[in-house]
Amino acid sequence: MTVAAALGHITIERIDANQNRETLGVTSGTPGSTSERAAMAAFIVKDGDGIRVAPILPYSERVIYLEGHVARPGRTAFRDGMRLNDVLRGYRDLLPEPSDRAEIVRLVPPDLHPETIEFQLPDALIGNENPTLQPFDTIRVFGRYGADAPRVTVSGEVLRPGSYPMSAGMTAGQLVRMAGGFKRDALLNDADLMSYRVVDGTQVAGVRTDIRIGDAVMKGDAAADVPLMPGDALTVHQVTGWDDIGSSITIEGEVGHPGNYGFQQGEHLSDVLRRAGGLRDTAYPEGAVLTRVEVRDLEEKSRAELIRQIETGSATARLSPSLAGGDQSASVQLVKQQEDQVLARLRSAPLSGRLVIHIGADINGWAGTPDDVEVRKGDVLRVPKRPGFVLVSGQVYNATAITFAPGKTAGWYLSRAGGATAAADRKDIFVIRANGSVVGRRSDSWAHGVLDTKLEPGDVVVVPPKIIGTSVFWRNLLSGAQIASSIAIATAVATGL
Repeated sequence: MTVAAALGHITIERIDANQNRETLGVTSGTPGSTSERAAMAAFIVKDGDGIRVAPILPYSERVIYLEGHVARPGRTAFRDGMRLNDVLRGYRDLLPEPSDRAEIVRLVPPDLHPETIEFQLPDALIGNENPTLQPFDTIRVFGRYGADAPRVTVSGEVLRPGSYPMSAGMTAGQLVRMAGGFKRDALLNDADLMSYRVVDGTQVAGVRTDIRIGDAVMKGDAAADVPLMPGDALTVHQVTGWDDIGSSITIEGEVGHPGNYGFQQGEHLSDVLRRAGGLRDTAYPEGAVLTRVEVRDLEEKSRAELIRQIETGSATARLSPSLAGGDQSASVQLVKQQEDQVLARLRSAPLSGRLVIHIGADINGWAGTPDDVEVRKGDVLRVPKRPGFVLVSGQVYNATAITFAPGKTAGWYLSRAGGATAAADRKDIFVIRANGSVVGRRSDSWAHGVLDTKLEPGDVVVVPPKIIGTSVFWRNLLSGAQIASSIAIATAVATGL
């Protein structure tokens, strides 16, 4: 037998021939004694016996466990009369910054259920608290930042903003240094410190303090520094106008000096155009396109919402009452097909981010008026050449660009494109002006109809398809989607994309 064999736990499974099974024990004396070995030597095995030698217990029965925020965690041999100081002799047995709280987990017989005995670590280390240990006790020491650790937060213009453990006596300046120091755009005159206090143990009250953080961190001025409390939040501000550094607008096309131009806060389009050398004789200011990042973001959100409304509508609910009682299957299929076509155009149309502007060749004529928009970071102004054509698109026999003829109407250009097809919605034909504005049959200023509108170079005539047998709400929804996609395409044509 090996050294791991438990001699007091040897069992024999025996078959009493042709009768039954029985389990026998070999010894009943003290393990390892002479009488036990004699009993084993005298035991006679029989044919069919199954002998099982059990192992000794897989754990030590006289041991103390040490774990947590200690230098040497693990097992320690137990001896009678052993006390806590025999295991924890001083701070040299601990890792840096232990918590004041520690505990002993004890297994209580007979069922060995665990009980926790808490103690104050500083008192135990100086001998004021030195309980007696028992076998299987686990001494658990917590770290300062692992047991309900106090933390403070720094945000804003520091290299590593975030939440940090608070050490004893920590100040706002130390917190900034722990966060890597200031970024280049940090405002050093003052920072905002929000502190929290528990009032009467029932509620939390906040107190705000201004700190001369630059003096506290960079000059080591103790008078400017402030000690922190658990939960404090420090905010380092950004220098006013820092995000405007490097702001520029791009001017392309028919100007004296195309390129990127920086600008001051409050400058307008006319100011930058003058610095760019003004408009050339070949410029077509009526077709100028100003794109802006914020407008593009709004277009994206608006288009996503329009697509969602179209996709979530019930195909049956889109039918008009006149079709509801008849054979709906064919009608629903046609509505679905038209929906797919509109969605495909809407998704594929580029986001222009176009801001409609009205400028002329004489900058002094519109400078300082509401048309002289204030420029923003990332703006792009493209001034094209005079296009010399009018574009006719949509449900026409020959969608094409037609050479501009002065004084001619939208109806004249439509006839030159072969006229509208049978699938066209003649009542909702609309015109997209070169400057991005839209003229439709509901435009108040064009009482004589869209087709009577005199066009200018770069204008686009759009003939939409009929919306098949649908409700008024669905008709308006698809009409809006068709206009949105047509405007995006017209903008792409105007900018030469």
